Amino acid sequence: MSPHPDRYERKSGGCFLMLFGLPFLIAGLAVMIFGREMKSESGKPVSPVVSILFGAVFAAAGTGLILGRKGVTLDKRTNRAVSWWGLMVPMKSTVIPLDSLTQVEITREIRRSDKSSQTVYPVRAEHTGGALSIMETQDYQAARKEAEEVAKFLGLQLSDASDGGEAKVRQADDLDKSIREQARDAGETIDVPSLPVGCRVRHELAGGRLTLEIPAPGVPKVLLIGMGIATIMPLGFIAFFITNFFEGKDVPTFFIIGAGVFGLLFLLPIIFGPGRLLLMGKSGERVIVTPESLEWSLVSPMGAKTIRLPAAEIEELELTGRGRADEEGRLHDEAHPIARGLLMMTGATSTLVARSDRETLHFGRCLNREEAQWMHALLKRVLTS
Repeated sequence: MSPHPDRYERKSGGCFLMLFGLPFLIAGLAVMIFGREMKSESGKPVSPVVSILFGAVFAAAGTGLILGRKGVTLDKRTNRAVSWWGLMVPMKSTVIPLDSLTQVEITREIRRSDKSSQTVYPVRAEHTGGALSIMETQDYQAARKEAEEVAKFLGLQLSDASDGGEAKVRQADDLDKSIREQARDAGETIDVPSLPVGCRVRHELAGGRLTLEIPAPGVPKVLLIGMGIATIMPLGFIAFFITNFFEGKDVPTFFIIGAGVFGLLFLLPIIFGPGRLLLMGKSGERVIVTPESLEWSLVSPMGAKTIRLPAAEIEELELTGRGRADEEGRLHDEAHPIARGLLMMTGATSTLVARSDRETLHFGRCLNREEAQWMHALLKRVLTS
């Protein structure tokens, strides 16, 4: 952020990209300089033109990574929004009127390549002709912080669709307000629905604090059998191979040790994957809420992981798509028991989300729609009291 109150400026490039680009630059220069001494498979010297062109590609890529910079400038004094890129200094820029910007948005994009995929949270400022890119990061909290800063600077609403569902829209003046302040300003009254029939959530109110315990999802028997087969078959194959390979042979000790280490590395993913699913299937959730804080714990046979959010910092407490009374929630409740059990075990069915500027908490992975809506209203009532 620029020190001038009427100017926002963000630059990116350099740092780790410089370190990443340096090997490319060195390799490219080496090929260009010493390429004449290289020989082809037939023993003939490589053409200087080929070595220069080949090296130039790597050198250019390295130079771009080392010197490449891009940035965004928003200036209220000149009513201009400028997006630029270049080598150390701006070389090409796009200019639009600042007052043409309509809102700031955060989205979530899953970008896939041949061998990997990554989740990215782009921050953009929408305008009548498209969208102005502010930043892209894999850290949601960093994206949220930057988006709020830009929205407050411009006085625009912030649209957050980072959950992949319907966007949550907040006005610039509300971005730093807790849910208690928002409810007070809106004169909102929180009505808690009656306890759902067959509710699995155990709840207790004592000493001014409400404790809710969500049981572990368990492991469907069919899924347990499948994981057992998927684990035992590779182990049996490895045992059979080792037994037959070493039988009747005088094998050096170092070779046996090396084979053992290799086998262990091979076995770890086979054991870790089903083991993690079993652990998640045996893990329940505990939520302790008071007017001062929201505390969530994932309680497993290995111990408990706890996250605490002060109530004054919680700016959003929402139902996700699976907790709302919409098509997505209905389809989830009607899913096959095995598929639903697997999703619950992996934590992919969280129905509630609490957000502050420093932490985002997803919880309620075993709740159906009615339970999620009841628990959401109960938590919100306590936190806004």
